[in-house]
Amino acid sequence: MDLHKMMTTGEGIEELEDNLLDLDSEFRFKCRRCGKCCVHQDTILLNTRDIYNIAKKQGRTMRDVVESYTEVYIGQNSRIPVIHLLSNGPKGACPLLVDGRCSVHDCKPTVCALFPLGRVVIGKKSGEPITDDTDIQVRYIINDYTCGSAKRVNTVRSWLSKFGIPERDEYYLLWTKTTMRLTETIWRMEELHCTEKILTPIWDIIFGLLYLDYDTSVDLMPQFQAAAEKLMELRSGLEKVCDEVEAESMPAEVEEKP
Repeated sequence: MDLHKMMTTGEGIEELEDNLLDLDSEFRFKCRRCGKCCVHQDTILLNTRDIYNIAKKQGRTMRDVVESYTEVYIGQNSRIPVIHLLSNGPKGACPLLVDGRCSVHDCKPTVCALFPLGRVVIGKKSGEPITDDTDIQVRYIINDYTCGSAKRVNTVRSWLSKFGIPERDEYYLLWTKTTMRLTETIWRMEELHCTEKILTPIWDIIFGLLYLDYDTSVDLMPQFQAAAEKLMELRSGLEKVCDEVEAESMPAEVEEKP
């Protein structure tokens, strides 16, 4: 399946459930280190942990990493800042390649480490909002790929272990809940006809708290938990404003004459 296309266009979502994998599902793939997945690649979205790991390895700030290797834009569906790794190296290669090899292989972006797997989050109860960890199921799919070979049988569990990705990834769960709730609020604000002039400073705050304001000499998770709390405080304030706008726009009830 083409997970990136599905998430950006909505095409193929109806097929998703039939292709979901769990931790003990098997798939056949062996990387040949051909580098095809590192050239002309426009599907690598970075999360906070990805940027933190790269910045820590390179001895740079997270802002430096974002400015050097990525572009930032407002997601078409998420409606919050999204960070996309640019393929602007020689011949359209990933800028993190050095002499044809990944210079951050031991802490490569999650999307790269998972390949050819893709990771998706679904609610345990269809149509109901995700409110806590018990409402979330993390599942996997096989992305379309044209490289490697089918000589090796892997399980999802063994693939995650190979790249140091936790089976129960507390960071990923918190990232997912935080970004989904922010998305819900921004959607609501746009439905209430908030202009880009109003939303831009809000996006700036989200961008800083979500991606930039971290010290790489300190563990990420406590910092991200604190940032998530601040973002939820911001969300709560925005939701109150939305409630007030909706209340003011409701027509006043007309008293019936006796």
